[in-house]
Amino acid sequence: MIFLYPVILFSALAATAAFAQTASDTVSFVDFENREPGVYGNALAKEDFKRNDYDKSWWYAMDKNNGENSFIVYDGEEHGNVLQLKYPKGCVGPNDNDTPACAAQIIQPLVKVADTMWSAYDIFFEDGFEFQLGGKLPGLCGGKCYTGNALPSTGDGWSARIMWRKDGNAVQLIYFMGQKSEYGDDFKWDLNGTIPQKQFTTGTWHRIVNKVTMNTISTPGTGDKNGRVQTWLDGELALDVDTLRLRDYDTVHVDKFYLSTFHGGSSAEWAPTHDCFIRYDNFTVSTDSIAITLAAPDSSGQATDRIAPRGQNRNAATPVKVYRIDGTLAGREILPDEASTQSLKNGKRVKVVR
Repeated sequence: MIFLYPVILFSALAATAAFAQTASDTVSFVDFENREPGVYGNALAKEDFKRNDYDKSWWYAMDKNNGENSFIVYDGEEHGNVLQLKYPKGCVGPNDNDTPACAAQIIQPLVKVADTMWSAYDIFFEDGFEFQLGGKLPGLCGGKCYTGNALPSTGDGWSARIMWRKDGNAVQLIYFMGQKSEYGDDFKWDLNGTIPQKQFTTGTWHRIVNKVTMNTISTPGTGDKNGRVQTWLDGELALDVDTLRLRDYDTVHVDKFYLSTFHGGSSAEWAPTHDCFIRYDNFTVSTDSIAITLAAPDSSGQATDRIAPRGQNRNAATPVKVYRIDGTLAGREILPDEASTQSLKNGKRVKVVR
């Protein structure tokens, strides 16, 4: 059965609100419309990126560089107020304890945890942005949220952040049990070569939607290799890998949104040669499916196809190439059939995730 969940558009000014989920599904939603243009510091981030009341691991660096890194700016009718982050000239790595700090760091312990979680945000690389060798973008994580060169060894944590690479090539940087590189493995956004490599471009808004599903645990202390990460860019499925051992214990879930963004890497060749800027909007975390695109409304005023999740089909599989942090081929994994589309009676088409 195919489900199409409509989103109502009341006006162009209300477009960003169309991405919000129902109250029962929404874990976090931040669109910055409650903020006036100006410096966006730690105090405001605390209010907007709501956290649980027991996890002490939330840290952030929005106030570094005398408040020059993080601003609310008006972007026009479609997006309204958005978050603008500065990526300073010569800055590499998070560098959150020093000056200049590179862009922004927030770990948001979620108010609700789950074994399947969706996240989404809109992103705009301003004209002149230098991709250099690569940089980090926000994503989901759980447990100890391994990053850097911290290699998971006991199945007590994982992360599935996003990176831009040279020329804006998009990848998922995943830390999991059995990864090939100590710095996490790259999974290219190309559906294993079945579609062109997805790229971020400057001067246009992109929409990123992620879905992470934790692996099962048949034997206590040893997780099954069936964790799944899926990504849509601008409405098209770009990544679907379902052979990941993300955890070894059923106490590990999707429990954090990790807004950590900077150039790097660690060496100077990763750094931008001038100040660069990225804009963000509509940060969403949900336990239910999230709109992958915001289309123009039809005559009924309804718009936006949503993803209709279906059971995984592991009978038909195609190989997926896995890449190390340096871009070299690391191994092979397995991925189910890519998403298909099916026609509805009203003539529209909806993506179906198998």
